[in-house]
Amino acid sequence: MNFRKIDPADIDRRQLYRLMVGSVVPRPIAWVSTISKEGDVNLAPFSFFTCVSHSPPMLSISVGTKGQAQKHTTRNILETQGYVIHVVVNGMEEEMNICAGNFPPEVNEFEEAGLEAIPSDLVPAPRIANAPVAMECQFRNLITTGEGDEKTNLVIGEVIRWHIREDVMVEDKYIDPVLLQPVGRLAGNHYCRTQDVFELQRPDRKPGQLAS
Repeated sequence: MNFRKIDPADIDRRQLYRLMVGSVVPRPIAWVSTISKEGDVNLAPFSFFTCVSHSPPMLSISVGTKGQAQKHTTRNILETQGYVIHVVVNGMEEEMNICAGNFPPEVNEFEEAGLEAIPSDLVPAPRIANAPVAMECQFRNLITTGEGDEKTNLVIGEVIRWHIREDVMVEDKYIDPVLLQPVGRLAGNHYCRTQDVFELQRPDRKPGQLAS
């Protein structure tokens, strides 16, 4: 079996992106709502998204730049400090994809996608009314990588409140992935659904014992 060896230093930025999104799959999608200090609302999806820690509960999203300018999401978070991350699930793919469009800051993506926005409890940004999982986040840190026009902002925030729809919870403790039906991001224009869910018992855990 033959393998191709590729060193990052030998390829351009676009090819680096292709290899990253093709290798790290599937990726969860952070559907992020923010608001500017002028009151302009933004809603955009990001698949460079992951957990940072569970205690305190910290999440990160990776947001590129537009030349020397920050994208609306980063700028809004820095201005107003609070934002909401939603989980993308089956039945909401089209609305999420609409929000990936390159709209000017005064355009409200909630309205473009036909989504109902409702006030959050603790942060200024609104949240999607029917999203089964929404996490209100407080901005904590920004790490910028890259140089010139190729910078990326890693935004780290702390979850300060969850909104979880009761029909995706088990025992008021767990979010059931089968009931949640999250959508994952692959390479190119490809996505995946979690229809085929299976279990593997960890060797140090008794049968039927869930993670604490």
